[in-house]
Amino acid sequence: MKWLCTALLLGASSLAFGECSPPPPEPSLPDGATADRETMLKANKAVKEYVAGTEAYLACLTDEEAEEEITDPEILQGRVDQHNAVFEKMNAVAGKFNEEVRAFKARTAE
Repeated sequence: MKWLCTALLLGASSLAFGECSPPPPEPSLPDGATADRETMLKANKAVKEYVAGTEAYLACLTDEEAEEEITDPEILQGRVDQHNAVFEKMNAVAGKFNEEVRAFKARTAE
C-alpha cells in the first residue's frame, strides 16, 4: 500500500512538472463608440493582463520544448501550430481593442 501511494504521488508530480498553465481567458472588450472612459481604462488593464499572461504561457511553451528536445516532426509541428494559434489570438484581441480605442478617441475628440 505504501509503495502504491508513493507511485501515485511521483506520477502526479511528474505530470505537473513542466506543464504550462493555460493562457488566461480572452477579456471582453467594450464598444469604443459608446463606452465611457472608466470602462475603456478597465478594458485596457484587462487586455494588458491578458497579453502578459499569454506571453508568459508562450515563453513556458518555448522553454518546455527546449527542455524536452523533441525530435518527432509531428509533435514539433503540433507545438508550432499551438504556439502560432495562441499568438495569433493574442494579436487579434490586442488589435480589436486598439480599434475600440480609436473609436473611443474619435468620439470623445468631438
